[in-house]
Amino acid sequence: MSAARRLSHPLVLLAAALLLLPWAMRPIGMTEGLATEIALFALVGLGFNLLLGYTGLLSFGHGAFFGLAAYAAALVQIHYLPGHVLAPIALGTLFAAAMGLIVGFLALRRRGVYFSLLTLAFTALIFSVAFRWTALTGGENGLRGISRRSLLGLPVESQVAFYYVTAAGIMLVAWGLWRVVHSPLGRVLLAIRDNERRARFLGYPVQRYKLIAFTLSAAVTGLGGCLFTFLKVFASADQVHVAFSGEIVAMTIVGGMGHFLGPALGSAFFILFRELLSEHTASWQFWFGLMFMAFILFSPSGLIGLGERLLRPFRRRDEEAAAMAARLTPRPGAEVPGFLHGAAPAVGPLLDCRGVSKRFGDFTAVDTVDLTLADRRLHALIGPNGAGKTTLFNAISGMYPPDGGSIVIDGRRIGGLSPERVVGQGIARSFQITNLFPSLTLFENLRLGVQARDPQRFNCWRPYSSLTRVNEETRALVRFLGLEGLEQGPASSLSYGGQRLL
Repeated sequence: MSAARRLSHPLVLLAAALLLLPWAMRPIGMTEGLATEIALFALVGLGFNLLLGYTGLLSFGHGAFFGLAAYAAALVQIHYLPGHVLAPIALGTLFAAAMGLIVGFLALRRRGVYFSLLTLAFTALIFSVAFRWTALTGGENGLRGISRRSLLGLPVESQVAFYYVTAAGIMLVAWGLWRVVHSPLGRVLLAIRDNERRARFLGYPVQRYKLIAFTLSAAVTGLGGCLFTFLKVFASADQVHVAFSGEIVAMTIVGGMGHFLGPALGSAFFILFRELLSEHTASWQFWFGLMFMAFILFSPSGLIGLGERLLRPFRRRDEEAAAMAARLTPRPGAEVPGFLHGAAPAVGPLLDCRGVSKRFGDFTAVDTVDLTLADRRLHALIGPNGAGKTTLFNAISGMYPPDGGSIVIDGRRIGGLSPERVVGQGIARSFQITNLFPSLTLFENLRLGVQARDPQRFNCWRPYSSLTRVNEETRALVRFLGLEGLEQGPASSLSYGGQRLL
């Protein structure tokens, strides 16, 4: 890696920003405490971006994890570990992770807007409990009596000292998140964001990946809440309010979701906008709302995307050349990669369906179908539109559980299994419409298919590029499909025929 690329690495930029932030506050009349608040919300945004930007899940409940962890840390110090700081922070973060695991397990049973509404309902419920349970939370008066004398053996009573100790912790977490998003697990999260159905039919247990992302995101958000409590030496129900969850979403979107540093930039923008404008008007939220709408309409990729648009004229030539190359027609090769050669032919039928039925209410789409497929043969299922051919494929591949009959592949019953488990038994499928990960490169589309069979597919720490066998097999597929020279272009820029081939 060249020196210029090392200096422009997101972690290097974040470290430089955290180092200089307190000094940048003074010329505009701001304090080190506000710098700490910006850094903490940058941390929360980084954690939330793992869910929204990298997995494509919109949660309106992350303010609850922030506030619950804040209350947990405060209560632990006040009642059990007076004077301690590190242990309450650790326990508060673990509590947020545990709540994230429970809430995620329940909320992720629904998709889309229903998932978002469940997280919103959870936040409203927690706020109501926190505000009314005065004996435990202090109600509208909050919890006081919190102190911070030392953290990791360092005195942190002053705002400057607390800032730099906190900034060091934020850098450590940011480095960990960077490892996660560039791990095999992180690449699957991107695939889920692009096309959840395709990820399932590659063999990935999507629900498990989403639950891991949700829990990690809740833990990082909870850590931010714990540190915020010791910054303010105060905990209140405002930190679990629905409006605060909305602010987390707004900061992430304004900065640029899906970009690693986008939420950090968005947190600085939001807090400075609030502080500077609130000095002149009490209606600063109105003006921020207008600006947020402008970002949604004209720059959905946030401040990061706005910067890229301003720099686009300087990069247009390279981008046009890459796009033109990606629209070339692939030239498939003749040599089949060795790892695609199967084992010995199956003895007897490879796939055997007996009396398979599928009903939707009173309508019977598939009625007691028998289907036998031999190994190493091409077969065709012919029938008019509406005959139930696709529904039969869906029942065999696990998209729909059959209502009757049996489905057996090579002696193993697969009827009623989930798509990822069906893939694990040896059945893959394509779709009638092009079904890819459009924002990922051609190489990554193929690599994800190969990685689905690798034991390291759940690894959240090892760099995905270090999976030697996976990369070698992917390169063999690139050569076989005639995609050499095109593999780094996005799948969406490939011609329609090329996308079908891919």
